[in-house]
Amino acid sequence: MARLTAAFKAALGDAVKDVRASERLTDSPVCLVADEADLDMHLERLLKQHRQMDAAAVTPRILEVNPRHALIRRLAGLAKDGDGADGVLVDAALLLLDHARIVEGEPIPDPAAFSRRLAAMMEKGLVA
Repeated sequence: MARLTAAFKAALGDAVKDVRASERLTDSPVCLVADEADLDMHLERLLKQHRQMDAAAVTPRILEVNPRHALIRRLAGLAKDGDGADGVLVDAALLLLDHARIVEGEPIPDPAAFSRRLAAMMEKGLVA
């Protein structure tokens, strides 16, 4: 799991504050959480809606990954084995971050890139 979180951190860069294994998730592969020192995500959204906070301001969140989820276990196996999986892990990290944003009701920054990545990953899955 450590190699996967390191690969995700490298792929996501400043888009997230951190990537870590989750103790709370049961069904979802990922979720976004606020750091203890940051505003609650829902409070931040409310402040932006009421123009009490800059709507363009984006506070990087922590991406938590569910180590018990089948997708995360499979990606952790790819990260462990290496074998040129870097491109797949980068695409997976970006897709999962956008997935977590959608679940939280947040907009995704580049819907066209999300769509391309999703189609490419689905194609790879059908071919494999």
